Amino acid sequence: MIISPPFLPDRAGQSEDSWLDTAMAQPASRLASTNAPEGSFPLSLKLAWHNGLHIQAPVAGGAYLPVRAIADGKVVFVHAPTAQNAELDHPLNYNPFRADTPTAAWTSDGFLVIEHRTEIGAEGALPVEIVYYSVHMHLGSIAACPRTGAPWSVGNAVYRKEELGAPGGIYGHGGQIHFEICCNKANLASLTRRGPDWVDPLALPPPVADGRTDSVFGSIYVFLPAGTPTSTSQPTHHLRPTGNVGGGASAASDHFPPNTLRTPLWVQIDYANGGATLATYDAHGEPVGSRRSDGRDDYIRRPSTPSAASRSFEYELCAAAKDRHDALSAADQGASSPSGWYELLRFGRNLGADPLPANAAHWRKIVTSSGEVWADLNAQGTFKFSDADFLAVMGWNCFGDDAAPTDQRCDSPHMKALIRDPDHANAQRMQPAQLARRLGEPDVRKKLRRAICNFPSEWDQRSVEARYGWLETEDFKPTDDDPAGAQKWARFVKHAKALSFLELPAELRDAEWRFHPREFVGHMRRCGWLSAQELAQCFPRRQLHLSGISFSSSTFAWQTAIARANEWMLPFNRATRKYGISTSKQRLLHLFSHVIPETANLSMVKEGGGENAVYSPYYGRGLIQLTHLENYTAYGEFRGFKRTFPAATFPQLGWDPDVLIARDNRGGRNAENCVDSACFYLARRANMLSHMDSGVSQADAITVSKDVNGYVAIENLNGLDARLQSVIYLKYMLLDDLPRGATETVNFTWRRNSRKEAVMDAQGRPVLTGNPPRAAMKYYPVQHTMNISLERQRP
Repeated sequence: MIISPPFLPDRAGQSEDSWLDTAMAQPASRLASTNAPEGSFPLSLKLAWHNGLHIQAPVAGGAYLPVRAIADGKVVFVHAPTAQNAELDHPLNYNPFRADTPTAAWTSDGFLVIEHRTEIGAEGALPVEIVYYSVHMHLGSIAACPRTGAPWSVGNAVYRKEELGAPGGIYGHGGQIHFEICCNKANLASLTRRGPDWVDPLALPPPVADGRTDSVFGSIYVFLPAGTPTSTSQPTHHLRPTGNVGGGASAASDHFPPNTLRTPLWVQIDYANGGATLATYDAHGEPVGSRRSDGRDDYIRRPSTPSAASRSFEYELCAAAKDRHDALSAADQGASSPSGWYELLRFGRNLGADPLPANAAHWRKIVTSSGEVWADLNAQGTFKFSDADFLAVMGWNCFGDDAAPTDQRCDSPHMKALIRDPDHANAQRMQPAQLARRLGEPDVRKKLRRAICNFPSEWDQRSVEARYGWLETEDFKPTDDDPAGAQKWARFVKHAKALSFLELPAELRDAEWRFHPREFVGHMRRCGWLSAQELAQCFPRRQLHLSGISFSSSTFAWQTAIARANEWMLPFNRATRKYGISTSKQRLLHLFSHVIPETANLSMVKEGGGENAVYSPYYGRGLIQLTHLENYTAYGEFRGFKRTFPAATFPQLGWDPDVLIARDNRGGRNAENCVDSACFYLARRANMLSHMDSGVSQADAITVSKDVNGYVAIENLNGLDARLQSVIYLKYMLLDDLPRGATETVNFTWRRNSRKEAVMDAQGRPVLTGNPPRAAMKYYPVQHTMNISLERQRP
């Protein structure tokens, strides 16, 4: 899933969260009755349901940034904005804060809705597809579709980051839009696996099973019941002894064996940029102590351990997994593999099929209320989840209990209980005025970010009077003989109808489950699973290739790209998820920029002519082709491949890479292992992940290329032309950068000829070498300039 905010300001070195807050900042103005920002979600003025957020457009070069598509999709509804005027009786010149006196406070009515279809995982071979809608209201203008040259219209395909229009005005405030995210009940269940069920945050039930495996992304969460085994000293064994399974203590009886947790806890594990961070929460989701940085040296004693323990646990995860496997006896290693331990460390459970002992202990150093201890995160009674589970203990909850679900007033007891004053002595805490004032409280606003709410669209013109009828009697016209109130009510209805539409598509009206847009975008950006359509777009449409001493152009057709994507999507996603490559779109960029030249766009998984190489039969196989005996040996040991000693061909290795990776380029391959071996190479190679995390500059691309192909002179680096082009193309496909034109120029040093040239002596004569003598050949470096095509790969 690839998603971005509706505004794309320059990142300027900001963290992900800071940049998203800038890109989706709410207006500075506050509502007097609530002290909350105007246009908050899910409640706003008069404690009414509000579909989305009002966002203040960032400014660059003295102008508001344009509104952009947050993801690929299809336009399902569009309404061109009315030209602004100063007529006080115009329904779009309406000021809700001075309803008694008409003022020229213009609200733009440009409206555009996009349907997005994407995938977040797979159940076996069946992708988990979700459909959701992004709604953009109060646009000041509608942009032109780049493929038709005409303003966006229903049915147009739209691609992420394409310009949709300009921000308009809301009640006289310029440069603002209303933005919302919604889906129907079936897609809510697919997306969250929680369905529409509400969970009492004051009485959270302990889990009884692991979370979903069809989609796993973001943070990992492990529930530790009371009685989970702990240790005050560094563990020396990584298998639970017989009869000490843990999880058997009873909080009710207060019977706890020694070295166990006395209260249940949740542990959150985050891997990012090489580090591993652990946070602890109590059973209600309240933080316990501070976050701690995890390190490999917390779990195994090494003779050469530095004085300061390493805090690059993610970069050392392959080694840490091997530590635990190697610590077992020879007999226990038969039911184990470093790969199984790797998944236990990364996900808290083994999601794959590689062997892991049934009694494997997952020791991690955690923070408790009484200090740091080691705890077995895989003990009996522990359960594992990820951000894909939208956990209630982390604040996610569904609110579908509104007693009057067809109007715009919040009548949800659960929502009111969430925002009310926690002081039981406050007898008025459920009164609307007091509830409204609570909306500005920071702790309430934090809770509301993870509220998933069910209520009707405010853009349905057919039901304006019915949805807002409560305002007529409660606010505008409390008595029947109030002509001024009747006039205010009529003015409001006229305004509401001017901002709503008779012919909203039925699928949008049915999408009554709504997310906090900033929270949704930030949360789902952590999902690195790519749909076939997204993966296909990662193949550059046009590339230049050095042929002789000049560059020739090639085109890669969409039909071929989507066929390859459908063929490789599942193994590609599973392997990149396993090794943490998909946790970062930047890592995916670097991986794919090498897959493209290494495999000729996923067509070759066996090195051409490898049988004649000096290192045969251990020639290249897989995506980033595994080469040489030592790399095959390391991979087989990591995966726990059984040593079958195939006849004659691979006696040193002991297993058959023709069967377990690839035999030929005609379909004789194990696709899962082709990708898995490539990702293993990236994750295990010293410093490679850190180089991938460093950036996407030309220097970064060359460094990562050398990680793959060897630290050779620049002219000897194979496929550098394709790699540099792919990095630049993928920067605009996978990241949030915006291209400035149809091409981008790059200057770089590389070989001047695609074929080696004769080495000449000082007199200009060929240098001979070998016996019998033959001309010495080499590549000569030269400076190149390429104009790289940024044409998107699309149908």
